[in-house]
Amino acid sequence: MDDKRINDEMLIKGYLAGNPEDFNTLYERYKRQLYAYLNKMLAGSAVSPDDIFQQTWIKAVDNLPKYEHKQMFLAWLIRIAHNIAVDGFRRNARAGETEISLDEEESPHEIAAPASEPWRELHREELSKAIDAAIDSLSPELREVFLMRRDDVPFKEIAEIQKCSINTVLARMQYALKNMRKALKDWSEKQGGAK
Repeated sequence: MDDKRINDEMLIKGYLAGNPEDFNTLYERYKRQLYAYLNKMLAGSAVSPDDIFQQTWIKAVDNLPKYEHKQMFLAWLIRIAHNIAVDGFRRNARAGETEISLDEEESPHEIAAPASEPWRELHREELSKAIDAAIDSLSPELREVFLMRRDDVPFKEIAEIQKCSINTVLARMQYALKNMRKALKDWSEKQGGAK
C-alpha cells in the first residue's frame, strides 16, 4: 500500500483535496516510527505514549493545511508530539503528580524459530535489553536527541524541536553516545565475567 514513489507532499495535498486514502498512506508510513519514539521517550513517565500518539495525529490532521514542506514530515510529527508531551508533564506537575519510575515489566520477547540456534537468540535478546536499558538510562534531553537521530531527523530540526542551538544538540548527541558506549561496555564486561 505504501508507495515510496508518492512523496509526503503529494499525499498531504491529496488528503486536503478530499482523498482520505492519502492520509491513510501517510499514517501507515509514519505510525511505527512515531510510536516507537514516544514509547522510548516516555518510558517510566506518568504520561501515556498511547494518549500522546493519538493526540499527535489529531493535532497533525488539524494542522495539515499549515504544514510547510521545508522539513521532514516525521520531524514535524515529532515536534507536535514533543510539545504535547511537555504540556502533559506540566499538567502532571501542576496537579502534584510525580513521575513513576521505570517499570520492571519486560516487553514480550520473540520466541526463537525451531531451526535457529537458541543461544544466539538469547544473546541477541540480552543485547537488545541492554541497548534498551542504556537508552532508558539517558536523561530525557539526551534520549530524545538519540531517538530522533536514530529516525534520521536532521540535527537542525532537532534543535528547533528542543528549542536550543544546534551546538547544544550536537553536544547532547555526543554525551548520549558516550553514555551508551559506557553502559554497553559495562554490560559486555559483566557478560564476560558471567561465563
